[in-house]
Amino acid sequence: MKTIAITSVPGFDEWREASRECLAHGIPPEDIIWQNVQSVQDDLFGHQEQTRATNKLQIKHSIPKSALVLFKYALCHSDTNRFALCYRVLWRIIYENRNLTQLKTDEDIIQLYMLVKAVKRDAYKMSAFLRFKELEIEGKEHFVAWYEPEHYSLEIKLDFFRTRFKNMRWSILTPYRGAHWDTETLLLENNPDPSAVPDDDRIEKYWLTYYANIFNPARIKTNAMLNQMPRKYWKNMPETSLIDDMIKQSGARAYKMIIDGNKH
Repeated sequence: MKTIAITSVPGFDEWREASRECLAHGIPPEDIIWQNVQSVQDDLFGHQEQTRATNKLQIKHSIPKSALVLFKYALCHSDTNRFALCYRVLWRIIYENRNLTQLKTDEDIIQLYMLVKAVKRDAYKMSAFLRFKELEIEGKEHFVAWYEPEHYSLEIKLDFFRTRFKNMRWSILTPYRGAHWDTETLLLENNPDPSAVPDDDRIEKYWLTYYANIFNPARIKTNAMLNQMPRKYWKNMPETSLIDDMIKQSGARAYKMIIDGNKH
């Protein structure tokens, strides 16, 4: 058995190098134990020596780019079995069916797409629910946000934030990694300190006023809202402090809108 330790998150680069080495030596999926920072997998015979990938490859394999894209997303999932699953699919693509990822009824492929879908959804929620707060650093405006994704999806959205806020200095902090943009350079740091995010700022009151004004009580659908914006995200979204009261008042406000409309 070969034990491979992936020490970074999400771990795609380490996994790719390790997989290349394993493929070069013809090591099948069932002979590999993947370890990571979340869990340690031991085989039935006790601890095996942990190894890391080297660049001394004997054989190079090519796989479809579409499969690599799937692996990149899937390896951003928090599932501790993601490395083993992706290597198993990789092995099967090379030795069984180059078009394996197109077989949507295959059990491994079903699992792979489930991970990919969850990560993409998590990444979308980051762009929708992340809220910046303003700081002043060395006399310059700097915007910082704390966000808690379900998976390791920060890196997936960095191009979006660099493009959307390219002329703004910002930091996005998550429990596992922080990203800092100074309008020119993007820097990443591990395990950032959430206390760097202020409790409130001058922007927040304007955002709350705006949100309260665009709220339409006649179109409120609580279940649909909670499905799209689960309560677990609320603690880092200032506008959610208004939602409960606005829902309670929605009936009266909707009735007033009808009465006011009939007067015209």
